[in-house]
Amino acid sequence: MKESLLFKPIKINSMTLPNRTIMAPMVTNYAAPDGTVTDKLIHYHVARARGGVGLQIVEATYMDPSGSSYVRGLGCSDDAMIPGLKRLTDAVHAAGGHIALQLQHGGQVAKPEFSRQATMVPSYIPGVTPYDDTHEMTKEDIDYIVRKYAEAAARAKKAGFDAVEIHGAHGYLILRFLSPFSNRRTDEYGGSLENRMRFCKEIVQAVREATGPDYPIILRLSIDELFDEGLQVEEGAEIAREMVKAGVDLINGSACTLETIYMSTPPPNMDYGWNAHRAKVVRDALAGAAPLSIVGRIHSRAIAEKILENGQADMVTIGRALIADPDLVTKWQKNMEQDVIRCLSCNEGCIWPMAQRQPVKCAINPRVGSEAVYVEEKAREPKKVVVIGGGIAGMSAALCAAQRGHDVTLFEKSGKLGGLLNIAAVPPHRHVFKPLMKYYEHKLPEAGVNIRLGEAATAGKVAALKPDVTLLATGSKPIVPGFCKDSKVLTAQDVLEGAPTGKKVLVVGGGLVGSETAEYLAAQGKDVTILELRDELAIDMEPRHRRFILLNLKEMGVKPLLNREVLELKDGVIKVRDKFKREQTLDGFDDIILALGYRSDDSLLPELQDAGLEVSVIGDSAKVGKVMGAVHDGFKAAWNI
Repeated sequence: MKESLLFKPIKINSMTLPNRTIMAPMVTNYAAPDGTVTDKLIHYHVARARGGVGLQIVEATYMDPSGSSYVRGLGCSDDAMIPGLKRLTDAVHAAGGHIALQLQHGGQVAKPEFSRQATMVPSYIPGVTPYDDTHEMTKEDIDYIVRKYAEAAARAKKAGFDAVEIHGAHGYLILRFLSPFSNRRTDEYGGSLENRMRFCKEIVQAVREATGPDYPIILRLSIDELFDEGLQVEEGAEIAREMVKAGVDLINGSACTLETIYMSTPPPNMDYGWNAHRAKVVRDALAGAAPLSIVGRIHSRAIAEKILENGQADMVTIGRALIADPDLVTKWQKNMEQDVIRCLSCNEGCIWPMAQRQPVKCAINPRVGSEAVYVEEKAREPKKVVVIGGGIAGMSAALCAAQRGHDVTLFEKSGKLGGLLNIAAVPPHRHVFKPLMKYYEHKLPEAGVNIRLGEAATAGKVAALKPDVTLLATGSKPIVPGFCKDSKVLTAQDVLEGAPTGKKVLVVGGGLVGSETAEYLAAQGKDVTILELRDELAIDMEPRHRRFILLNLKEMGVKPLLNREVLELKDGVIKVRDKFKREQTLDGFDDIILALGYRSDDSLLPELQDAGLEVSVIGDSAKVGKVMGAVHDGFKAAWNI
């Protein structure tokens, strides 16, 4: 068998890593308000160290208070922070891992309410740079920041980090100097590429002097800003080459900037390994002078190995997939991919909450951020548990309960597991739900769950099993308002389950489900109109995913009718009223499709309670929500049995 490059050791200066995987430095908001390390952050990283990743890089850590960008961002700006950082490195090393610290100055990303200082930028650009609390950097400011990077790197080394990473990506201060779009300076730090590189080069050289010749230095670099006025990959390759000459030992490649930030941690609209072809340009330019790692939806071993074997990179950087499954690399190495909790690229738990100044979670792994709470251990008293409903909440509950040592029976009235996941996986780019269903289909029998497919639960059947606990997870049903019940209409669920539609269709409801259904129909060449009460489409979607779907709908010619209230729907004719109280009649549609949301279905509850059963209602049966709510609700209900 051909040796896998992925699991071949690699040397970065004096540091030897056991494999070619890097955990991306993702902000968690787990630090204390003063920027120091917490136990929560330590347990999070220890779990990934135990999972076999070659090198984990700790999130964007401010090297000076002026660069603070997050409500609970980590800091390395003061010697008082060293003891906490040392606790982190000691714990990761004890778990067998290697760990680096990413040093960053937010620049335009920094928040004055955290830094208590004006935002530093290389150039003030009207319409691009915020007018309030902004400061265009002087030569004295530049010298100060260079010195602070060096001091922070020395602290990181003293705290036991195996390497430091300098953040030169994603619109942070260094990239704003490198970019021809955001750097409009006329002094020695602006203009030509050589001048734009000067700030970054001075930082690299200062960090090298502060840490010594043998200490590994990594540069996180946006090798392409992904828009015409920004940095292009050819210049990115030249920057990488020059920074290696200045003292960098590894280029950790990424892409995008503030103007294209939606391309960072993209939804499934972007291909797996989507940065690989850009990485090849940079790796060829480096010509072996230093290794290159690349990021970009690397969610399977096959994708990672293909990138390495094609010579596009020397290492792979993995972000969200290691949030979803901390044991990812070990499972890859042991050929246990069917056991991987496969990232959905949904951003619902990791990116969206972080942007809202909340701690990071994961939609499909409830243990994230609670690694010290939900430890792998059996329940003190095994019980008999019945779960009614094989949708996502029911599967999550059944798996957790069985893994805790309980005797679990799962009823599912249809012939397959998954519930609404089977429908959610139908629209374009939503195939990511299929591996999640396969995961549960594999893990539930393995855990010993007695799955009764094609069998509707009744109070009699459940009572006959004499359960200690019954979990009701019968999900939800599409909302069909009274004014539609005498009309011949379809629901979005009908359509996604395969109901045929005509050429010209009207989707009533422009939220997540309606927008995805419209995209699904438009992809088939249908003439689609969306009717929505609110003034925007898909406002309940994760922002980065929403940006992609709105662009797709526009490109496919889907016509939005916003701010319209439905007054009547009869015989294929719909009457609406806009926000100015003007009425309008819409007709000529082959089909009208309702996407007005879902209503909880707990209709079996009274029957179960009358039978004297102890019942907990979970998932959509309790409150209609998204995948994350169902997974977490089912898991927590089972954990607390």
